[in-house]
Amino acid sequence: MVKWLSVLAVCYSSLSTASNEFSAFFNSFESLSANFSQQTYSNTGAVLANTSGSLKFKRPAQFIWQTDLPFEQTLLLTDNELWLVDYELEQASMRSTEALKNTPLYWLINRPDQLDTLPSFTDSQQGVRWYSTQQDDTLSFGFVDKKLAAIKLNNRLDQQILVSFSKLKINPSFKQNTFKLTLGADFDVIR
Repeated sequence: MVKWLSVLAVCYSSLSTASNEFSAFFNSFESLSANFSQQTYSNTGAVLANTSGSLKFKRPAQFIWQTDLPFEQTLLLTDNELWLVDYELEQASMRSTEALKNTPLYWLINRPDQLDTLPSFTDSQQGVRWYSTQQDDTLSFGFVDKKLAAIKLNNRLDQQILVSFSKLKINPSFKQNTFKLTLGADFDVIR
C-alpha cells in the first residue's frame, strides 16, 4: 500500500510540474531576447519558407520581432501601437493591436497569472514538452530544461509554422531607444 502511495505521489508531482512549467517560465521575466529560425510547412510536410532573425521583449507591451533573412522586416509593438516595417519596400504600416489575441505575441505580453485560460500540457516529443492553447489555430509552446525552446502554430491555411529559439536570455537590459520606431525620410507610413 505504501509503495502505491509513493508511486501516486511521484506521478502527481510530475503532473504538477508539467502544469506549472508554462506559468513559471512566463511569470519569471520582465524582459527576454533570443535568436530564432522559422520554418513554414505545407500540410504534406514540405518546407514552404525559411526565415531567421531575433526578438527582444520587455514588459509591459514592448516587443521587436526582427526578420533578417530572406527579407528584412520588423514587427514592433511600442506605445500601444503595432507596426510592420518592410525595409525593402521602405514602408511602415500600423496594425490593430486587437489582432494580437490570436498570436504568440499575446502570450508574451500578458503574464499567465493575468489570463483567464492557459495552455495545457499536451505531450513530450524528442525532449520537448509541449503546451497547447485552445484557440481556433492551435498554438503550442515547447520547453526544454524549463526554458522556451520553440513555438508551433497550425494556421487556417493548413500550414504549420515552427519557430525555434537559440541564445535565449532572461531579463537582459536594453537601451532606452530600443523599442522606438525610427524610419528613414523615404519611408511611406500607412496608419
